[in-house]
Amino acid sequence: MIPISSKRYILEIYLLQEAHGHATISGIAKVLRVTDSAASKMAGKLKTDGYIHFQPYGTVTLKKAGLEIAKKLFQDHQVLMEFYQIIGVEEKLIKKKVREVEMHIGTEVVFKIKSFIEDHKKNA
Repeated sequence: MIPISSKRYILEIYLLQEAHGHATISGIAKVLRVTDSAASKMAGKLKTDGYIHFQPYGTVTLKKAGLEIAKKLFQDHQVLMEFYQIIGVEEKLIKKKVREVEMHIGTEVVFKIKSFIEDHKKNA
């Protein structure tokens, strides 16, 4: 089981990597609102755990294991974003609200939400 804090970092590294081809410690720190030191420490842990490539003062990229986790987390993120839109959460708050809960919702719940969305679209 991967700790929530590690999942958060993996997802943010994925998003930065998709946008820019790689992530940096300062970029990760900025997005997660932590210090560069804290982001560097977590990057070291994620490297040791086999999820990322990371050289101090260099770029951060996901390894295969990290990429697999990140893609699943991103899919869940997308499901929750769509769900929040459907239920009428104010558009400017959706991203913030999803980030508050996405690491705490289990796979079974996301699956049920996805099924709800599919049913909602059929009946719309």
